[in-house]
Amino acid sequence: METLLSWDLVSVVIMLFLVSTESAADTTKYQKNKSASLGEIVTLVCNNSEMDASYIWKKDTVLIFSHSDTLNKTERRFTSDRMSVDPPTKLTIFNVELHDTGSYSCQITDDQSGVRTMEWNLTITNNLTDHAEHGLRKLLLFTIPSAIGGVVLCITICCIVWLCRKRKQEQTSHCDKHGEVSLNGTQSTKTFAVMLTNNIS
Repeated sequence: METLLSWDLVSVVIMLFLVSTESAADTTKYQKNKSASLGEIVTLVCNNSEMDASYIWKKDTVLIFSHSDTLNKTERRFTSDRMSVDPPTKLTIFNVELHDTGSYSCQITDDQSGVRTMEWNLTITNNLTDHAEHGLRKLLLFTIPSAIGGVVLCITICCIVWLCRKRKQEQTSHCDKHGEVSLNGTQSTKTFAVMLTNNIS
């Protein structure tokens, strides 16, 4: 009796193991990274050739679309009117915006392949901002050296003008001193001649 119970227990464990292995084999997951620019059209496609399948589309674990061929039932819970699923294997997002960034998944269930899940990590980039930042960076790289060069040139010109004026003032002052000496010498000569004339007479 105990032997029969132990064999029953072993067979139950083996069956549970086989069932869990089979269910694990039926679940397949594919992951992809996808990026798009602001305003573009993004299309995500679940490849499936089997008939009588069910499809579940999610964004960040939130259900946005489900369809069952067997039940002929469709449910739409789109988070935006820019989303469309047609046929059930293709999700299209028109004129993508920054808040469309996230994780999108499509789960397909059919009798032949079991459960398969495809997942996309969608990233939306703002090219307008990137271009503006690049343009600003380029402008700064051109403007700053030009401005520094202009300031240095102005300072150099001011220094040259100041030195020229100073030199001219020094030359004028030097000439004035020589003129006074010459004038004083001439006056002394005239005075001496007058005195000499007076003595003779």
